[in-house]
Formats: sequence, structure tokens, C-alpha cells
Amino acid sequence: MDILIEQEIALHQVWFNSNKAVVERFLHPEFREVDESGRSVSFNEILAFMDNNKHSDNRIHAQDYEFTTLESNSMLLLYKSALLKPTGEVSGFAKRVSVWVKTDNLWQMKYHQGTVCDPFVIKR
Repeated sequence: MDILIEQEIALHQVWFNSNKAVVERFLHPEFREVDESGRSVSFNEILAFMDNNKHSDNRIHAQDYEFTTLESNSMLLLYKSALLKPTGEVSGFAKRVSVWVKTDNLWQMKYHQGTVCDPFVIKR
């Protein structure tokens, strides 16, 4: 499921460069997220957030991907992530889960959740 990892990574970068076209392509219109604070966010709220988001040189590192098939057209993706700052500082450690659904031969994320976790060793 390399395509899902590639799309997940592309979405990570979106938060720092505000590319709405990527969000609209990869997020399902019924997308829901539960963020690290426990707040629920919808597809439209993500788009509104991007209108006010400023460019950042931070990036997200992700590792330890695991897949579970839910149905023939849906996959569960589990992984760990951390925020990497240009200064070398690492923060925002989280365990993440995304549900991807395939419609019209395109994979789109329909659900995402991040849960804060203890720091872990970053694999390069």
C-alpha cells in the first residue's frame, strides 16, 4: 500500500504550505478528524483552517506504518509521527490512525486521529 503512505506524507506537507488542491484530492468530502486535543474537525473546517495557515519550515516525520484491510475498498493505516523543526528540535510525538476508502479508483482519507504518545527514537 505504498500509494497510501505517499498520500499520507503528501498531506503532512500540506499543513505547512497550504496546498488546498492536495487536500481536496486526498480528503474525502465526509472527512472527520479527532485531533490530539480530542477536538473533532470536518473537511470544511480543514479548508477554512488552511485559509489562515501561514507557511512553516517545520515538517512531519512518520514511521512504523502498519496496514489492516477493513473491506476490499477500505484500509486502516497506523503509524507514529513527530514534528521536526529546522533547529533540530523534535516534538509533537503521536500515534496516528487513518481510514482510507477507495472510490472511483482513487484513495481518499475519510477519518484521521492523532493521540499524543511518549517520545520514540526517530528512524532515518
